[in-house]
Amino acid sequence: MAFNSKFSRRRFMGAGAGAAVAAALSPLGPASVFAPAKASAASGRLIPGGKLGTITYSQRDVPTRVGIAASAALGVSPTMGYLGGPNFPKDPTDLGPLVPLPGGWVELLEFLANSGFKQIEFAGYGQNAANPGGTAPNPAPGGVTTPESRAAYLAYARTLRGFLDAYGLEAIGNHGFVPNTWNGPNSPGGTMSTQDYERLQTELEFAAILGLPFMGTGNDPTSANNRNIEPWTVSGEKWEALNTLSLRWGIHMYTHNHSPAYNFLQDGPMVTVTEDRRTGAPIPPTQVRGESGKRLMQHYLDITDPGLCVVELDVYWAHVAQHQWQWRYDWEGNRVEDIFDPAAQVARQPQRYQLFHAKDGDATGEAPGVGNGYSMVPFGDPRSDIEFKTFYKTIGAKGHYNSNYEQDNAPGGSTDPGQSLRFARISAANMAALRG
Repeated sequence: MAFNSKFSRRRFMGAGAGAAVAAALSPLGPASVFAPAKASAASGRLIPGGKLGTITYSQRDVPTRVGIAASAALGVSPTMGYLGGPNFPKDPTDLGPLVPLPGGWVELLEFLANSGFKQIEFAGYGQNAANPGGTAPNPAPGGVTTPESRAAYLAYARTLRGFLDAYGLEAIGNHGFVPNTWNGPNSPGGTMSTQDYERLQTELEFAAILGLPFMGTGNDPTSANNRNIEPWTVSGEKWEALNTLSLRWGIHMYTHNHSPAYNFLQDGPMVTVTEDRRTGAPIPPTQVRGESGKRLMQHYLDITDPGLCVVELDVYWAHVAQHQWQWRYDWEGNRVEDIFDPAAQVARQPQRYQLFHAKDGDATGEAPGVGNGYSMVPFGDPRSDIEFKTFYKTIGAKGHYNSNYEQDNAPGGSTDPGQSLRFARISAANMAALRG
């Protein structure tokens, strides 16, 4: 089973056009402060250089601000911040001088490429309208895709593709539009609505222009607030139907996960329990639905076609799930300890896990089952308590996975607007240095 897109990344825009974009738009020049991260030449790299990526949600403050070039054109002062001095990122406290900060796609993509990233997972396509290329047009004003809105949106896709090519970057995925309707007996009306179909086709063509092999969502296959088996079975039907459409473009549509998606599936009879799930303390007799021990996401994988449906694992949230969901009630109402193993989960079916969010965490010291158990830190931060080296060595299929650095709390706001970019440099260097 192959997962490579049948659409070449060179189909819609040649490398020459990308080079022209770089020459015309880069405000930084060859001697910019954005020095590339240097990876060790030692063998055994656990994240191949060609698959070292980031999701732009981690740098979401950058596209939305006016960049260096746009500030100069408008005659306004650019946003100033710290990007690191000569000993950064080896010394994260070396903030360096106060400098103008990149803004918009051109400057962000140049910065990420020079930091050592190769792959980009988008978290939406919009940017500040003042930056080169403008902002993303609405593909479906009022919910309706028109010939004019489609044309404008796809023209923007070609512009964005040029920015990627200019810096030798590959678009690997996007968290974006997923239709609410689909073809299936459990879809409203039993079919996809015309508006959803036209919007999906437009998004898939946009993705094909960018060269995306994957297009998906930052959400679970369905709401994990409902752990009953029935809605999770329906979710498998939906995502198979969506992938049947998307694969006509050579694109797999993927789902994501947060910790609730690795909670226990409620798939048994109603039972009476007399012990607190977390502490084991006595409780009044309570009726709950029994759990076989299967996790929600495992049920989704079991019922979907492996040739259609692939998954993005968020490594951080999988470890939060390990911390949170350690006990279940079996089909007789007994409290059973059953601890989740994220690495074993991937190792059982490595081809189903095409993408990772390489998100790191510092253990909070909370008791098992209390809170999240971790707080987010840059990848490879000294405070890290997620053993990424062990994780990558255990899951098998070395070099197969597309690993995208993510850190939800990376932006520093107005007090430290350069923080998300510094954290990106730290993370790229540490991902590149991971050996095993």
